[in-house]
Amino acid sequence: MTTPTEDTTETDPVLVASATGDGGDKPAALLGRTPRQIAWSRFKRNRTGVVCAFIVIAFILIAILAPVIAGLEGQSPYIPYGLRDPNLLDDFGVPIGANGGMNATHWFGITPTSGFDIFSKLVYGIRTSLGIGLLITIVSSILGIVIGVAQGYLGGRFDYLVGRFSDLLLGLPSQLFYIAFTPVVLNMFVPADRATPVHIRVMAIVIVQAFLGWMATSRLLRGMSLSLREREYIEAAKIAGASSWRIITKELMPNLATTMLVQVTLLLPAMVAAEAGLSFLGVGMVEPTPDWGLMFQDAVHNYQNDLTYLLFPGLSLTIFTVAFSLFGDAVRDALDPKTIR
Repeated sequence: MTTPTEDTTETDPVLVASATGDGGDKPAALLGRTPRQIAWSRFKRNRTGVVCAFIVIAFILIAILAPVIAGLEGQSPYIPYGLRDPNLLDDFGVPIGANGGMNATHWFGITPTSGFDIFSKLVYGIRTSLGIGLLITIVSSILGIVIGVAQGYLGGRFDYLVGRFSDLLLGLPSQLFYIAFTPVVLNMFVPADRATPVHIRVMAIVIVQAFLGWMATSRLLRGMSLSLREREYIEAAKIAGASSWRIITKELMPNLATTMLVQVTLLLPAMVAAEAGLSFLGVGMVEPTPDWGLMFQDAVHNYQNDLTYLLFPGLSLTIFTVAFSLFGDAVRDALDPKTIR
């Protein structure tokens, strides 16, 4: 009983040309394209979106193949090479050589003081930050989708109470509460006087950021659900005796899939940057785990002696966040039938 996706013939230039006889000898084939084919055609015409898609895919592949890529250089992100080889660092702990000690062995140089390999730390750091950011995005998106659609469909007291609770959370300064509550959640799992395992630290970061990150998605989907619940196919489902759960999952959510996808693509870069910020401030990941935020923290303390070290994590995070944000905009434009390019 799910309604079909909105017809985009009037807003797609290719389809308009076909319908008027200006698009070739086979207008019927073009007019018969599926919504997915129409969206793909619109996306391909957005050159910025296509370039950003390749950049995003490259980052994802680097994260997945981090051990293989670091193995090509032959270095490990966990070994302090500067402490093992006295020829790599001077008496002040500064890398010997130009640009942080770049050479054929250490492609991006080594870190001051300890001499960790920057290239391998960067590659593994992409995996850590992107992986945690993806977990946060998945959990917060699921919470936002379920709560928002339920609010819009059920309405009444449930909508009022959840709406006031989300208003309260939206009024909180997110970054400040990330910093304040992450150690609290960590202490719930591991006492303060014991070392915290990496998986527990990841879990705490995901819990805190997902708990404070679902409200925007929920509000957007609530408003759309309020509109959709008055449609004829929803009324028909009610008359047929469908349960609220079935109507939400089988009728409302499929018609909100486009909005959900766009929200995920826009939320992920924000969560990756937030995770890096927590590590930079000392309440996220800790050494020796490679992480974008930890590299920033270490590089800022040593920028006067080695500015090159600061450039690598800075450029990587900037390129990723900008590319993913533009990719999300391109996906939104391709899936929105009212957008004209």
